[in-house]
Amino acid sequence: MNEALEQYVVKQEILDLLRARARGADRYDAALMKACHPEDGTDNHGTYQWLMHGFIDSLEVARQKGPECFSKLHIVGNALFEFRAGGDVFVESYHVAHETYAQGDGRIFFHIGGRYLDTFRKHGGRWLIQHRDIVYDWSRVMPTTRPFWNPETQPAALIGKRTSEDPLYDAGSATRGSLPPTAMPISYQEKEATMDPIQQLLAKQAIAEVLYRRARAGDRSDAELAHSCYHPGATERHGEFDGPAAEFIDVVSFTRPKPGSPIKGMMHMITNVLCDFKDADHAFVESYHVAWCQMTDGTDATIGGRYLDKFEKREGRWAIAHRDVIFDWSRMDPETTKFWERHPAAPFLFGERGAQDPLYSYTHRGA
Repeated sequence: MNEALEQYVVKQEILDLLRARARGADRYDAALMKACHPEDGTDNHGTYQWLMHGFIDSLEVARQKGPECFSKLHIVGNALFEFRAGGDVFVESYHVAHETYAQGDGRIFFHIGGRYLDTFRKHGGRWLIQHRDIVYDWSRVMPTTRPFWNPETQPAALIGKRTSEDPLYDAGSATRGSLPPTAMPISYQEKEATMDPIQQLLAKQAIAEVLYRRARAGDRSDAELAHSCYHPGATERHGEFDGPAAEFIDVVSFTRPKPGSPIKGMMHMITNVLCDFKDADHAFVESYHVAWCQMTDGTDATIGGRYLDKFEKREGRWAIAHRDVIFDWSRMDPETTKFWERHPAAPFLFGERGAQDPLYSYTHRGA
């Protein structure tokens, strides 16, 4: 394996560790958080500057004192890598955190944007975070709003939790405190991995592109593209729906255009994709999403959650065999003046839920 390819494998392992670290914080899995750092790993968290394991221990003290944290979702993106001469890897990664806490008789919502400045070092064959600086770039603090879903009818099995009761642990093989497996075994020649490292990287890319196409399908109201993301007979649990994915696409949702849609516009951002390969043809995949929906009733819905997908490779094609849609947090805010309304004469391109979207001047529906 040449140097460029070896560095690419390292980058992917580090990205998986960043996502696992986010999972640990969001599911309040202290053992997983600690597993991402060596015992002598350090942290600069603003309010805390010392050993990272000590910071993680302090979270339990804070949890017991309160206020209660109802939800966390850390979106990780924009990672840049610098391979250092001494063997360390420096990584700047962007993140957006969404957190809901108790406040008095109500709840408060924190929206925080920043960066992790991480120095990675190899320990026992794995890349771990030796030192982390957390940089804060922007934030908002707001009262919570009513949720997007109906609390009285939404199945409890599809609501995210910060405990071992989270749906993640029933849907796949994820266990508390466990780091994701590495594509590259400690000794590549031993072939200890479930799959060849290069084939696993290719599979991860193929799976990620299915997730992106499924998001495009919902946002652009492209039912044929949505169908292509699933295998025949695939199933889905989505809100109060539990049945064939094809029925959800064609009948229940508004992915296939139909009169009376409550949605004017929609955009799904997919991040934090973690793949757990059972073998070369089966994978359990947790991915994060944030959806922004412009509703016809004058509200803007923002929804944060996860997809828990069982992927299978059949006849050379990766697609979804089963999907659970998990809701972690949401907001329903009044629609505001649009940015582009400040420039009424400007020839902006606007997104459309249909064939008129600017995308289709470059590609085809269903593709």
